[in-house]
Amino acid sequence: MKYLGSFVTVLAVLAIADFAYASDAHQIPWGNFSLRLLNFAIFIGILWYFAGKAIKAFIAKHQATAKDDLEIASSLKKKAESDLALVEEKLRTVENECKKLLADGKAQAEAIKASIISDAEKQAERIIEQAKLAAEQDAKTEIEKIKAQLADEIIANMEKEIIARLDKTEHNKLIEKSLSKVVFS
Repeated sequence: MKYLGSFVTVLAVLAIADFAYASDAHQIPWGNFSLRLLNFAIFIGILWYFAGKAIKAFIAKHQATAKDDLEIASSLKKKAESDLALVEEKLRTVENECKKLLADGKAQAEAIKASIISDAEKQAERIIEQAKLAAEQDAKTEIEKIKAQLADEIIANMEKEIIARLDKTEHNKLIEKSLSKVVFS
């Protein structure tokens, strides 16, 4: 019954439009039009009488469902916004942490580099010292070899010179004299 006023208003507007159109020599067949409108009104009335409660219940249920869905969507939107804020904060935290880790890694790498360079310099100094000691030792060994060789050469030269100065007889006398000293002593 609520919508009966709206229906009458629509009929009145159509009637006024027909009068305006009829003045132009085009007339609507009122009898046919009236019967069609009456038929439509009866159809809507019967439909409303038998299905009105079901339609109202369906519309009310649909409105309640839509309202619930909107509330759920609103709460999900709020939750998603809060989750987004948390994720963005975590992302900022992770970015800051990554920067810190990168800086720490660079500092550690520099410390390791300095340590490696220091160790390498110490090893180089040790190697140089060992090389110096080895060179000195080799030099001493070579000097001793040269001294021994010179001594052997001097002895050989002296022996030749002594043999050249002494006669055979003097030589034999010296040997006998040295043997007699060795035997008597």
